[in-house]
Amino acid sequence: MGIINEKLILAYGLTIVEEEKLNSLLSIQNILPCKVIEKNMGNFTIKEILKNIDSKKDNIELPNEKLLLFNNYNDKQLYDLIDSIRQIKSSETILAAVTPTSVNWTVSYLFKHLIEEREAYRKK
Repeated sequence: MGIINEKLILAYGLTIVEEEKLNSLLSIQNILPCKVIEKNMGNFTIKEILKNIDSKKDNIELPNEKLLLFNNYNDKQLYDLIDSIRQIKSSETILAAVTPTSVNWTVSYLFKHLIEEREAYRKK
């Protein structure tokens, strides 16, 4: 499976400065730089992005949100990593982990799901 089993962060919606700060922090921790999800990648599955499949031409634009999607981190690693990036991410950034189910979802479907989840949480 290759890259699917690597520890990697997929990032969407970050500014250049935020991306540079994140990659600098990741470099200090010997973690691969984040992989950027582009605005026109709505029909790509997470698996396709992880595998660097870029043959699709897509015009489904993604929402104006920020997302950090963590691939293949165990719980402790994930919590430690989130603690270390807390200072460089905005409070509105959606944080999520790739799951065996979500790896097969398109980015647009994942966003829809995560935004619905966030809104339900806010209503509580």
